[in-house]
This record gives sequence, C-alpha cells and structure tokens, in this order.
Amino acid sequence: MHKLLHRFLFALLTVFCFFQAQATHIVGGELNYKNLGSNNYEIRLTVYRDCYVGIPLFDNPASVGIFDSNHNLLQTLNMTFRGLDTLPPTINDPCTIPPLDFCYEVTTYIDTINLPPLAGGYQISYQRCCRNQNILNIVTPQDVGATYYATIPGPEVVSVNSNPMIKFWPPPFICVDKPWVFDHSAIDSDGDSLVYELFQPYNGLDPCCPIIGGGLGACASPPPSCPTVPVNPPFTTITWLAPYNTSNMLGGVPMQINSSTGLVTATPNLQGYFVIGIKVKEYRNGIFLSETKRDFQLIVKPCPQVVVAAAQAPQAICGTTTASFQNNSTGSAGLAFNWYFGDPSTTADTSHVTTPSYSYPGTGSYSVTLIAYVSNKPLCNDTVTTVVSISNAFTAAFSFTPIACSDNLVNFEGSVQNPPGTTPEWSWNFGDGTTSTSNNPSHNYTAGGSYQVTLITQIPNSINCIDTLSAQTIDIITNPELYIPNTFTPNGDGHNDVFRVRGPNFAIYYFAVYNRWGELMYETTDPSQGWDGNYKGKPSDPGVFGYYVKAKCGEGSEEIFKKGNVTLIR
Repeated sequence: MHKLLHRFLFALLTVFCFFQAQATHIVGGELNYKNLGSNNYEIRLTVYRDCYVGIPLFDNPASVGIFDSNHNLLQTLNMTFRGLDTLPPTINDPCTIPPLDFCYEVTTYIDTINLPPLAGGYQISYQRCCRNQNILNIVTPQDVGATYYATIPGPEVVSVNSNPMIKFWPPPFICVDKPWVFDHSAIDSDGDSLVYELFQPYNGLDPCCPIIGGGLGACASPPPSCPTVPVNPPFTTITWLAPYNTSNMLGGVPMQINSSTGLVTATPNLQGYFVIGIKVKEYRNGIFLSETKRDFQLIVKPCPQVVVAAAQAPQAICGTTTASFQNNSTGSAGLAFNWYFGDPSTTADTSHVTTPSYSYPGTGSYSVTLIAYVSNKPLCNDTVTTVVSISNAFTAAFSFTPIACSDNLVNFEGSVQNPPGTTPEWSWNFGDGTTSTSNNPSHNYTAGGSYQVTLITQIPNSINCIDTLSAQTIDIITNPELYIPNTFTPNGDGHNDVFRVRGPNFAIYYFAVYNRWGELMYETTDPSQGWDGNYKGKPSDPGVFGYYVKAKCGEGSEEIFKKGNVTLIR
C-alpha cells in the first residue's frame, strides 16, 4: 500500500514539475545600470512575462551575476521582487481596435551595488527559461531561454559611465500587413553618442534547469544537478529558423532600424509570435563604451479598424434608372455616412441615409462613393467606391451553325448588348439533357431528332439584366444519305408544308425546283431551307415539278448529284 502511494505521489510530482518546467514564461527584458558616484551603481532589471501561460511567476529573488572580464563570477546580486504591472492592449494608432486575447505583465527589479574600479570592467547578466513554444522565428522555442546582459567598462576606458536607457517599450502586439513604425530611441545620462542596430538575442537557461537555484526540471536528459549561482559568460545566441535571420526577424517587409534615430519600421505578413533584438551602442569621443540590449517577443495579429466602409451596389441595372445600395460598413458606436452617387448633372446627388436609393438621369456608368465615419474620430474615416452601370432593356440573341458533314456537331454563338464594364453569364440547354456555360459552345448530338435549344443570359448581381431565348427547332439527321420526299402538301397545317432535302449539313449546296416547262420556281444554297409551294408570292397549282440537288462536304470532296420529281398536292 505504501509503495503504491509513493508511486502515485512521485508520478503527480513529476507531472507537476513537467508542466512547471515546460510552461512558457519569458517575453522580454533588458539590463541597465546607472553610476551613482562613489563606485555605487543602480542596477535595473526589467522582465516581461506572459500572464496566461507564464508559469512560474517572476523570480523572487532574481539572481543577477556580476562577472569580471575573464568570465569569473565575483558575486550574485539577489534582487527582490517589487510587484508587477499589466501592459494595456494599446497601439499607437487611434483607428485600430486592439485585440484583447493576450496579456503581458512587467516587473522592474532595482537594487544598488558597490563595484570598485576593475581593469577590464564588469559583466552583468540575468538568465531564465523558457520562451513561448509558439514562436515562429527560432528553432525549438520551448527549449530556449533568455539572457539579459550588460557590461561596465573598466577605468582604462572611462572612469564613470551609465548605459543608455531605451525610452519606450514596444507595444505587445503589432498588426499583420500594416506598416509598423516605432521610436526605439534611448537616453544617455552621460551625453554619449548612440548608434542603433538589430541584434541576435541570447539563449539562456533550459527546461532541465529553468531557474538559478530552482532545482531540476523535467527534460529528456536531465543533468546530475542544476546551477545554484549565475552561469558565467560567454553566452550563446538563439538559432533563427529559416527563412528568418537578424536582417529579417518578422518576414514581410523586413524590420529595419535607423542607426542614428532608433526609428524601427516593418510590415509583417504573417500572424504569430516573433522574437526581436534591438541594441544601443554608446561612444564617447569615438571610443566604444558599452551597449544596451533589448530582447522582446512581438505578437503579430489582425487589427480591426474603428471604421471600415463597405458598400454593395448592383453590377448593372437594366430597363430602369433607379439603384438601391446596401451598406455593409462596420465600426464603433456613432457610425455615420456620406453617399455621393456620381451624377454629373447635379450637386444634390448625396445622402446620409444608411441604405439609400437614387434615380439617375439616364443610362451610363456612375461612380458611387461611400464615406463612413464617427464624429469623435475624424482621422479614422474610411472610403469605398463602387461603379453601377445603367442600360436599356437587356436583350440577348444567339445563332447556330451545323458543321458540314460532321458527326452531328453544331456550333452555337451567343451575343448580347451588355452594360459597360459587365460580363454576362451564359446558360445553355441543348435540348438533349446536356448544358454549357460557355459564350460560344459546340455540341455533338448523339441521336437524330428535333431539339429545342434554350439560352439564359444574365449579368450577375444585377437588376432586370436577364433574357431567356429559345431557338427554332434543330433537326439532327443521323443517316448520312439524302432523303427527298416525292410529295408535299403546302396547306398550312404544319405537316409536310415545305419541300426540302433532309440529310447531312453540306458545306457546298444547291437545290432547285422547276415546273414542267423548265421555269425555275425556287432555288437555295442553305440546306436548312426548302420550297413552300409559292412562286412570286402566289400559291402554285397542284402538279408535278422537277428538282435537282448538288452537294459537297467541302472543296476537293466528292460531289453528290440527285434529280427527280415531286408532286404538289393541295
């Protein structure tokens, strides 16, 4: 029983330690020092952590190592936790609605230490683990810690020095696909010259030993023990994950810093978490003294705007001059609108209605503008423009051409007088259960018969811009032989009223009918046409008439010739 209880407690402790060691924590930080005189220095350590997944809490105390230039630990400065603040979700853009799904906390440790002059100066560092596992621009971020580091030059370089203090912390988030401009300039109390650069941040402690003096964490290959005092320099850097590097930390338009002013610019194109490094180097009389290194995690997020104008209008309007507009704008409370309907004939073509209608003086294309705004944020107005085309009644047409001596192939051609700037849609039904959405389709009929072809033509997102057409019957003859009737009855009953040749559609064709005295009664070169029994506009008397047909599938092909008699019956 005791063995089982011990195993359970051991497993529970292991799980707890695993989550503690694996939890993300460090978001950013930097080290500053200020010479107070009499070899006394104020050491200021600023550390940022993630509120939501930052486990454990800020170190108390935070162990800061003081080393000589040969990397020997001289002493440990244990800095007491003084409380924390939460960063507000703000950004330097009054027209952006900040996201609320993140939280950063910050603490600043402040203490004083006496450091007598030492040849080669001092090195100061603080280390911690671990970073956020979702960071996109470094390798295995969940196993990577952070080191915040500064140096105090020795008396052979300068007798008194304080390193630069960067004036502002960047916002915890920036906006994807939007230019980011930030003042990363610093103040130097000694009046030294400052030069700004991007730098590759340092690695720190790891999941096996995440805290100085904190004991062993959970990891794949734990060491025999963990350090109880700060780890000595030199320190390794993080490893960038390709394609990211020191010159391209965020992707998109790469982050750059003005070496003279400290102004940072970037336009990231991917959402996520990114580590960045900024350093400020100080010079006195052209001699390098020290530098301040800032390591920080930026969140790149989508940033909704306070006002987004969006208008929807019919692409085209046919047969009427009145257009109705849909307003899809979004924004904060108090959203108002100015519409400009683009009517050149008047200056009264405006409206403040949310979803207005407007009657235009005639046909044509009109550019419609919507301005959305809130009165208490005049710089956040947003504008959108759309075009509406107005035309007369929408009419379409189509024609068809059987291909000579083909396997019942018919070419179709649609035509329409569509409004300017619009593209019609075509919906064909060939009468045999097949369809097409092409403008000028071709279709093979697989069986003979009579087919009624229908075409529906329309402008999408339009009003009244649609027309439905039905062709006259298409007769498909599958038998390649010519069929010529020997009688016809042109009495208007709809049956056998026309004397014509039925067969393949020939490219070259001539058909003629004569009376018994050899007088030409009718002729055509169109295989789809025939004689209706009239001559010079008058019905012919019943009787026997002669005919002959000449036809070819094309130039160079064999000519078909037939002649015979047909009886007209009334």
